[in-house]
Amino acid sequence: MQRQRRLFAGVLIALLALSVMATGVALAHEPDVPPARSTRAAATDDPFMGLADPTAPYDQRFLDEMIMHHQGAVMSARMMIANSSRPELRDLAQRIVTGQQRQLDRMRAWRQQWYPSAGPIPMDMGGNAGGMMGGNTGGMMGNDGSDRMFLRMMIPHHQLAIAMADDALKNATHDEIKGLAREIITDQSAEITEMEGYLQAWYGEASTRDQAGAMRDRMRGMMAGGGCH
Repeated sequence: MQRQRRLFAGVLIALLALSVMATGVALAHEPDVPPARSTRAAATDDPFMGLADPTAPYDQRFLDEMIMHHQGAVMSARMMIANSSRPELRDLAQRIVTGQQRQLDRMRAWRQQWYPSAGPIPMDMGGNAGGMMGGNTGGMMGNDGSDRMFLRMMIPHHQLAIAMADDALKNATHDEIKGLAREIITDQSAEITEMEGYLQAWYGEASTRDQAGAMRDRMRGMMAGGGCH
């Protein structure tokens, strides 16, 4: 079990690192990409990343996808900015970890209650997201580089969560999920605005939220290609 969890954690990090590197390449060719007009940018018809069983009931699929998505955010916050030299980012990391871990607990409880006969949650690491890997990436690339990478990655990562939450407001069956979706939209929209401010003030860079669609496509491509098996 521990070996499997470490494998899942490694896969999540690989997904996030790939997204960051690809986003960096894209922005290098388009340095003046303007931010989107609204945090709730237009999403494709299917906002999911392809991690859950597409034949499962919508609400189960939403829970499975959002659980994995939240685990990625918690892991990244703990590894990349929890020990940042910038107090603003240390505070942001604590808020992300605390808020999204609380939501993770609720989603796992709902899934168990509503879908007791369903198989295990894809790539679920329980309460160990981030903690099992230990360490902080700031030592590998310099603390400031880690801060910048986190901001460039987490802005579109949050945007994907907002797209899924928007979709859930229209398609979810359970009122609890719709309530969670509104919470995600409110919290992560505010955090996107906060992170965009840091990215501009500290690095003179425009928002990366328009890279959300490309990030989702890369994740789907990895799943389709068997990168997570």
